[in-house]
Amino acid sequence: MRTFYCAIFLLSCLKTESWAQIETTRKPNILFILADDLGWSALSCYGNKDVATPNLDRLASQGMRFTSAYADAQCSPSRAALLSGQYGGRTGLFKVLAEKEPPRAFLRPPEPNHGLKPEVATLATTLRQAGYATGMSGKWHIADNHVAANLIRRDGGKYFDHYGFDFCGTARETDHVEDKAVTAITNDIIGFIREHKSTPWFAYAAHVTTHTKLSAPSALVDKHAARGYKRSTNPGAKFSERPTAEYLGMLEHLDDEVGRLLSCLDELDLSRNTVVIFTSDNGGLSRTASNAPLREGKGSPYEGGIRVPLIVRWPGQIKPASNCPTAVHFVDFFPTFVVLSGATVPSEHPLDGENLLPLWQQSGTLKRHEIYWHMPTYTTNYGRTPCAVVQQDEWKLIHWFSDYLDPTGFTPDNKPYGKLVLGARTELYNLHDDPSELHDLAFARPQKTQNLLRKLQTWQKSVGAGMPVANPDFDLKKWWTGTNDVPEGSK
Repeated sequence: MRTFYCAIFLLSCLKTESWAQIETTRKPNILFILADDLGWSALSCYGNKDVATPNLDRLASQGMRFTSAYADAQCSPSRAALLSGQYGGRTGLFKVLAEKEPPRAFLRPPEPNHGLKPEVATLATTLRQAGYATGMSGKWHIADNHVAANLIRRDGGKYFDHYGFDFCGTARETDHVEDKAVTAITNDIIGFIREHKSTPWFAYAAHVTTHTKLSAPSALVDKHAARGYKRSTNPGAKFSERPTAEYLGMLEHLDDEVGRLLSCLDELDLSRNTVVIFTSDNGGLSRTASNAPLREGKGSPYEGGIRVPLIVRWPGQIKPASNCPTAVHFVDFFPTFVVLSGATVPSEHPLDGENLLPLWQQSGTLKRHEIYWHMPTYTTNYGRTPCAVVQQDEWKLIHWFSDYLDPTGFTPDNKPYGKLVLGARTELYNLHDDPSELHDLAFARPQKTQNLLRKLQTWQKSVGAGMPVANPDFDLKKWWTGTNDVPEGSK
């Protein structure tokens, strides 16, 4: 048995017999399927009773289902974490590209990075250097325009080559509004897999579903309407109508297309040597569906905003129908793929994640105990003020830097913003006993609260995280901009 060393400060050695057997075979292919705004409880294998997702359920029955997998609260930071292997606090990409900040808010957020350059988003480049063909299709949103197909001709056709991708598909939502390009993205990825079936490959299917605007094939919408579900009166979704026939149709259609990808692997006899990963870029949008039992949804530091479904299948290496409760994060995929591919990470590119293979193969545990989130902006669409999060085992601390919205005023429809309260606030939850985050234990457990807060602050300094500062233009009566609604308490 051999020990593999990749990014020695980070990646653990693998000594299982099963891994030794892989050395004599071709490097495993990697199929990474990313949904958009798909909540933790959206799939039937995670408890959804409104719609069946048989293909994803089958994937879970053949692989491992994670119950504590995490992304960032919105899409750009999660996608950046995937492609860089670094937290947003380090890269500076801690918010959605082009999202505006309220100019009269209490704090002035730090200047974000408005896009990751190729020398930072190096996942595909790293895999390419290890002998992999690399391809993607769908939503980009870590730099420039958020639709990958719109960037194909940029830089004389070299735009995605700079990021390490050999292939970028032509699917775009504007050309396929009937299903948000789910079928077209799948077609692109299937074509890429067929072309490169004889060599190791990394395929990244970056869907736009289930992000609003709500749209699904009409036959599926009719099917769920006939079951008694309301048709949506607003393509942006209404909390009072959730879940609608359109939303359920989106879930079913996405599941169908995942089934097509799996069938393609079977047809080409690639299933056994392909790691298939399915996950979402953030928690579910509260207007489209409930994230219960988790609190709140997309954009929020609470569990409904950051906990996501994660299913991993690798025949012969991952035990079928297994479950993993260990907390993992998007930054973990890069170091895991490094070990899978036998690649080497440049010493000047530190990785914040940890190799997940010991969890996949049930051969060991992770070395780290904490994962972090840096959210120093006002995400007014979701009622979030600047904050940061650290999770250590079952304990989770949320620290609001200098102002926060009274959580008792929160509702997920268009007026979710309670009274603005000035002053820092620190919350502590035990996720094992209280996954819904109903009981703040910060005052009951002061020592744990202070210990975690110190860890959070130490981490922020270590990665050079930008911090908000006092805003001289703050106006309590006018701090809110970008909506016709005036927050309660600001009148």
